[in-house]
Amino acid sequence: MKCVTTVLAVIALSLAACTGPRRAYRASDSTVDALVMVEEAERNSAFKFYDASDGCPSYRDGTNKKYMGMVRAKEEGAPFPLPVGTPVHVFLFNPKDTHLLLADGGLKSVRKRAAQVTVTGEGATLTATRGPEGIEWTFTGPVKVEPASACED
Repeated sequence: MKCVTTVLAVIALSLAACTGPRRAYRASDSTVDALVMVEEAERNSAFKFYDASDGCPSYRDGTNKKYMGMVRAKEEGAPFPLPVGTPVHVFLFNPKDTHLLLADGGLKSVRKRAAQVTVTGEGATLTATRGPEGIEWTFTGPVKVEPASACED
């Protein structure tokens, strides 16, 4: 019974830590809703967001103060509040890819699939497409998109 209680507690904590936007930035920062979408519906996928203003994030959820939250990936798009002028890493997460990411280089592999995004105004849209080279990002509106490795400089 003790083992079952522990497992349920871990599940509850992980669900609480991984849903919805969290403010990982200063309360004085202004935010705008950026629309994130996938070109084709990917089952059980989500966009995860990490603050990259102080360098590269670790891509851990829950206790990571740089974790800003997540939103489910949808073809029609989903809004997520991003701080204006602050670099943010956006990562398309799919649970079926997790074991491959861990076996294929861990953080470096995640960073290859993420994008560093800096929103400069209203109306930004990001689209993730799974191409032959992996995740490809396209964007419209007032947003600067770089490879996530830009935080290493």
